[in-house]
Amino acid sequence: RQVAHKWSGLKRYLDAVVPGWRFELVPVTLKSAPSRIENGDLDFILTNPGHYTDLEREYSLSVIASRLRQAPDGSYVSGFGSVIFSRKGAGINVLQDVEGRAVAAVDRRAFGGFQIAWREFQDVGVDLLDGRTELVYVGFPMDQVFDLVLGGRADVGIARSGLIETLVRAGRLDLAQVIVLNGTVNYGHPERISSRLYPEWPFAAVAATPLDLRDKVTIALLSAKGLPSGERFGMTDLWSSPVPYQSARVLTAAFNAPAGPTGPMPWVANWTWWIVVAAGMTILAAAGAVVARRRRVVAKQAAEETDEDKISVGGRPITRREREVLKMISDGHSTKEIARALGISPKTVEFHRSNLLRKFGAKTSGQLVSLASSGNS
Repeated sequence: RQVAHKWSGLKRYLDAVVPGWRFELVPVTLKSAPSRIENGDLDFILTNPGHYTDLEREYSLSVIASRLRQAPDGSYVSGFGSVIFSRKGAGINVLQDVEGRAVAAVDRRAFGGFQIAWREFQDVGVDLLDGRTELVYVGFPMDQVFDLVLGGRADVGIARSGLIETLVRAGRLDLAQVIVLNGTVNYGHPERISSRLYPEWPFAAVAATPLDLRDKVTIALLSAKGLPSGERFGMTDLWSSPVPYQSARVLTAAFNAPAGPTGPMPWVANWTWWIVVAAGMTILAAAGAVVARRRRVVAKQAAEETDEDKISVGGRPITRREREVLKMISDGHSTKEIARALGISPKTVEFHRSNLLRKFGAKTSGQLVSLASSGNS
């Protein structure tokens, strides 16, 4: 609910300023997002840069805007990182002191909540994943990391930058209780931070997003900076033109390297980020990243325009993506050519081809094309 509330201003803003479309916040998981991209259900994804770089390895995504997050002090920041902290008086003053202690974090697949900090420890010769350090994964909400450290159940905590300031402003944390490790790494950032900065969340379009919708959403996001706060319909964050995400790619590649951690934690399949779903309407009336994801925005035609999303070919119901694949098969394109044109992987093309063969009762692509053609004649 907190995440839905956080992004509700973005939904209201897009509803108001993008003509002919309505938007809806929808959470998806790391497990469900790929299939929904492949089925042509998603047009935009809003998630953290770690999730984004994982997805872009498999799918064709284009960042149309980068987030300018409103920090607790009211300023806007284009980057974020990790804050690594301990209880005052625990005898932990530098990153090297953490080795062999108990460290609390959200999960090892959390980008700002673990991976960014993991890199900082690596740089000083401390490997959090070599078994010498006890890792305590608490899941969301991230506030629990502070509870464990201040309660003495962990020696060190890792959190996303900005959370300390948020808890202090809410009266839930006394700064006198904590010490921030590596706190001099960046004097220019308005929040306490223990790492280098990484770009804020990307707002990305998938390959099949209609160009007209992509342009309208891009213009709407970039125009928000010039509007008074009262005309943003409760949207607290702003958006800039896309920034490079190479630093996030380098980090996730290093973290996922064979020598690094392997395999997802059991609960990662349920990690949600937010997506915004847009449905076109003649009269305006509903990722979120993922996200979250991370954290992520989906666009669909309205009921009066969704005939092509629910089509029947040869008496068999098929999805919009299956129809696209079928047409390209009929035109004689190879698996690789279809993959490039649709912005999906060859494996995904074969998945759709297999579904089509099953639905039509065909054994070969040639038989599939013949059955589909005769059914429409």
